[in-house]
Amino acid sequence: RVNFMGYAFCSVLMTGIIYPIVVASTWGGGWLAEVTSVGYTDFAGSGVVHMAGGVGALVGALCAGPRIGRWEHPEKFVPHSLPLVVLGTFILWFGWYGFNCGSTRSMKDIATGMLAAQVAMNTTLAAATGGITVFLMNLRWKYDIGSFCNGILAGLVSITAPCGNVACGSAVLIGMSGGVLYQLTSWLMKRLRIDDPVDAFAVHGMCGAWGVLAAVLFDWGLGFDKFHGSKGFDCVKDDGGQCMSGAWKEAISANLLEILFVVVWVGLSSACIFLPLRRAGLLRASESDQLTGFDEVKHSPSKAYTWDEQSKVVAPSSPGGDLGAMNIEDDLKPSSSPRLEPMSSHAMLNITRAGELIGLSVSPRKDGRIQAV
Repeated sequence: RVNFMGYAFCSVLMTGIIYPIVVASTWGGGWLAEVTSVGYTDFAGSGVVHMAGGVGALVGALCAGPRIGRWEHPEKFVPHSLPLVVLGTFILWFGWYGFNCGSTRSMKDIATGMLAAQVAMNTTLAAATGGITVFLMNLRWKYDIGSFCNGILAGLVSITAPCGNVACGSAVLIGMSGGVLYQLTSWLMKRLRIDDPVDAFAVHGMCGAWGVLAAVLFDWGLGFDKFHGSKGFDCVKDDGGQCMSGAWKEAISANLLEILFVVVWVGLSSACIFLPLRRAGLLRASESDQLTGFDEVKHSPSKAYTWDEQSKVVAPSSPGGDLGAMNIEDDLKPSSSPRLEPMSSHAMLNITRAGELIGLSVSPRKDGRIQAV
């Protein structure tokens, strides 16, 4: 429901101004790195990357408003290609090893090589655990593959900050908690009628914040006193070369401040972009464009798919097994002399579509309707 030019304008400002300031305050050796004696810990970007994007997505969804009919006819807003959803999830999962393990920045010695291996293992465990957790939370006699894929992403986002300073068992708990937080946030967004088509805030915003907290809560330093953080296998040391006492408290303060900073800066700056665009009529697409569909209005060819999901051939069958009256939906119209030949398990149905005569072989289903075969 967003105009392309408005979307492009927001993207330029997000990547050119909003995000760089977040990076300059953290990875760039900014004030969050020096706000305490320990500084923040965000190994590969749960807060810097994902939370920033998730907060911006939430503000954008609020400013743009829901798609027409989103809450009146929710059954019409389902994923159009689950194979592409699964493929995209695995591509992202594979890429995660690049920037999680790559955040070690080198493997010049055994220690950094071992750290990269630990990061890879934690990434795998959290992703798998997050996906399984969300899958089980949605298991109501049917398999929800879409939420399963988002659960994998929730686990990946959750482990992105702490992947270099937690044990494998902690990675499992972090991924599991991230999956639960994702699902609860997704349900809450729908209850509040905030139209977030791909659950960007639930996956990246909420799980990003959780990852920043988990980087301190599950740090493998001794108790709630010593702290490792970005030092990996080594601890943060005091001036005497010993593990610093009280470092954990310094770390949790810095990470909480990171979360607060990202929410305030990204939230306010995103609102300063989205709201004027909405008031000027440059953010949201017109009602006619939305109802017609962007494929039809903006793209050539006008259809991305040759088969319309709404065109279904269904009909009730009689108790005796013979196929009865037809119910042809949408642009599938019966021919002038429709022919339905009863058989024990199959039948031939003649219909016309766009002026062309089509013969379909159909068979009864268990629910009393028929389907094309």
